[in-house]
Amino acid sequence: MERRSLLALPALAALARPALAQARPVRLIVPFPAGGATDAVSRLFAPLLAQRLGATVVIENRPGAGGVPAAEVVVRAQPDGLTLLLATSSIHSTAPATGANLPYDVERDFTPLALIGASPSLVLVSTTVPVNDLRGLIAWAKTRRGAVNYGSSGVATTPHLNGALLDSLADLGMVHVPYRGTGAVYAELRRGDVHVLLDVPATAATHIQAGTVKALAVTSAEETPLAPGTPTGESAGLPGLVSETWFGIFGPAGMPPALAARITEASQAAMAEPELRARLLGLGVDPRAGDGTVLAAAARTERERWTELVRRLGIRATD
Repeated sequence: MERRSLLALPALAALARPALAQARPVRLIVPFPAGGATDAVSRLFAPLLAQRLGATVVIENRPGAGGVPAAEVVVRAQPDGLTLLLATSSIHSTAPATGANLPYDVERDFTPLALIGASPSLVLVSTTVPVNDLRGLIAWAKTRRGAVNYGSSGVATTPHLNGALLDSLADLGMVHVPYRGTGAVYAELRRGDVHVLLDVPATAATHIQAGTVKALAVTSAEETPLAPGTPTGESAGLPGLVSETWFGIFGPAGMPPALAARITEASQAAMAEPELRARLLGLGVDPRAGDGTVLAAAARTERERWTELVRRLGIRATD
C-alpha cells in the first residue's frame, strides 16, 4: 500500500542538469508506514531539504517486506535526483548480514548521499532482576547460564542481534525469546518472564519512566543526549558493545557526482538547523550531518559487525 504526502514548496528547480528544470517533484521513499518513527523523521527532514533544493518533495510511504519494495523503487529509478530513499540500517546493514534474499546489491545499486541521524539501543532489564548496572547483570547471568533470557521483536531483528551481541561478548549463555513486536516483550518484562531487552531510547523511555524496566547501558560509542547519565558499554565494563540504527539518504546507482554533491550539501544544510536537531532528539534520533562517504562507512561497519555475528551464531532471516 502506498501513501503519498505533498510538501508544498517552490516548484522544482534544476538539481544539476537542464533536463530537471521542469516542475517535477522529488520523491522521498520511506520504507515504513505513516505514523512510525522513520516516517516522523522524514516529515521533519523533507521540508528543509526541499527549501534548500528549491523543490517540491513528495513523501511516499511504501511499507512491508523488510523495506525491499521501497528500496526497489529507488534501484529502478533514473539517477536524476528525483527519487530518493530514506533508509535505515535494517535495509542496508541488517538484511544483507542475515542472509535475506534481496533483489539488489546494497553497495552497487545505490548512491549514498547523506547520513542524517542514528539511534543506539539501551540495555534494559526487568525490575525483577536484582542488578543496577551492566557489571552486575553480567555477574548475575553467568551464575544462571541457560536460565536467563533476552527478548526481541523477532528473529534477525535489531533487538535480536543486539541481544546476541551482548550475550556473545560477555559469554552469558542467555536464551533468545522472539516475540511479534517489542510491545509483547515489555509486557513480559513487567511480569519478569523476560529478563533482558535491548531497545531504542524512544520506545524504552515511557517504560523507564513508569519504573517497569531499568536501563543499564547504552550501545553508542560515546555518551549520548538520548540517554543522559547512562554509561556506554565500554565504560560499563563491556568494550565492543557498540551498535546504532542509522538513518540515511540514498539515490539510485549512477548519479552524476555534481548532482549527488548538491543533494548531499542540501541535506547537510538541513541538518544544521537547530530546530530540526532538537525535534529529532525528541524522537529519539541523534542528529548527524555526514556526507555519502560517512553514510557508506556507517552502513558497512554495521553490516560487517552483524555478518560476523550471524555467521558465528548461525542466525538467519526468516523470510
